Amino acid sequence: MAFASCTACEHVDKSEENFTSQHGQDKRTQYEAVQENSGGTTQVSTANDAPPEKSRLREFVKDFAKCAVRGVACTVIDSRTGAGVTAAYHVDPSLQRLTLRHTQKEGAATEMPYRDLDLARIQEVHDMDSAKSTGGSLLPEPVLQAADSDGTRDRLLVITFEDGTEPAHLLEGSSVDRDRFIMCVKILKLYAQNAHTLGGVGAGGIGAK
Repeated sequence: MAFASCTACEHVDKSEENFTSQHGQDKRTQYEAVQENSGGTTQVSTANDAPPEKSRLREFVKDFAKCAVRGVACTVIDSRTGAGVTAAYHVDPSLQRLTLRHTQKEGAATEMPYRDLDLARIQEVHDMDSAKSTGGSLLPEPVLQAADSDGTRDRLLVITFEDGTEPAHLLEGSSVDRDRFIMCVKILKLYAQNAHTLGGVGAGGIGAK
């Protein structure tokens, strides 16, 4: 399986990049699923479940985490009005929280977060089709209208939470970035849950420094 590197972040040290293949912005990347077995333990399935693939997947998620710690530009959609807000999403260095922050201008985040989310409490991360398959309750009409009018359906993400917190709706930079976000945030959720269970961060071996 070939993985795209973190195309949304221009500040990752080149010495930290371990990927040789990249995808253009007009190509879809097919990622493997995060699954939960009968014992309640969540695991990531890879194409051949071979050590090189696992190592490459780990480095891919680490690359995403490094970008997210620095902040990645996105657009947050207000579920009540459909208005798009220029923002950036951040993951804290301990990989426990996902924060959406308003941006005054490109690269400049305000001090107050728009939303501060617990990674361990994320239930699911949906694309447009996945959100629709749940019955449509995750896609308020203002959000649908905004996505249709702007032609951004392929960039839309819906984040739901186990505690019933209002879903977050945001737009990534491209469909490739959207797919990367979905896969990596699902995996980071597992690391956050493992850290809670084991009483420490880094149970899965991902570091974002």
